[in-house]
Amino acid sequence: MYDSENLSVRRYQPGTRMVAHEHAEPCFGVVMQGWFLERIGGEERHYARGCATFCPAGTVHSQDFGPLGARQILFRPDESWLGWLGGARSLRAATYTCSESSACLADRLLSELGQDDEFSAMACEGILLELVAAFGRTGAAARSREQTPRWLLRVRDFIHDNAHLQLDMKRIAEVARRHEVHLAREFRRFFGLPIGGYARRLRAQEAARLLSSSRASLTEVALCCGFASHSHLCRVFKAHYGLTPSQFRSRLGN
Repeated sequence: MYDSENLSVRRYQPGTRMVAHEHAEPCFGVVMQGWFLERIGGEERHYARGCATFCPAGTVHSQDFGPLGARQILFRPDESWLGWLGGARSLRAATYTCSESSACLADRLLSELGQDDEFSAMACEGILLELVAAFGRTGAAARSREQTPRWLLRVRDFIHDNAHLQLDMKRIAEVARRHEVHLAREFRRFFGLPIGGYARRLRAQEAARLLSSSRASLTEVALCCGFASHSHLCRVFKAHYGLTPSQFRSRLGN
């Protein structure tokens, strides 16, 4: 049975930084909320909800957390799990993947951790194995070793700064200085989501931040985050978090 002491849920405060450090043991992580920039292996990587990461033992890395902070599940894998993925040798580049399936599995794992009954340990181990399998199934090892092009990082930053606005592909392509088709293909290849889905996720995350930190009405939150209406906010928010904005705020006690 998997040792629960090797599993933790971490919260990182908005705007904070974790200085360069390394781990004595290899570690998997899955981002549940927020986003952050990681510097690792001579690369800069942007992680958001659904990004699953592998950090080999002794690999120096640092993180800068965005204005929403972040929440991440971290766990140390069994040696046999690494064997299924091809062994530590093939993972030494600190590979990563991004997918909605990883986000959903992380949500299930968090829910199971709250059960604390005689079946929860076995259920948690099963979900962790699913996460490792999903990580291996993507076949993203080659892609993750590539450096994200500077023009694509510029596009990502532009979307972060303007997610509350009604952006269109023509305007984003002007920022990228690339054809719209090429832009759409490369953005999804490197960040795991189409541009529209990526922007919707950012809006949902900002809405969650406002719902938890202010007493603004749902309509005010919707308009501030770039949603067309209260109902538009509800549809996107529920698809992202599995709860309506009202239910989300209620669980927070706000």
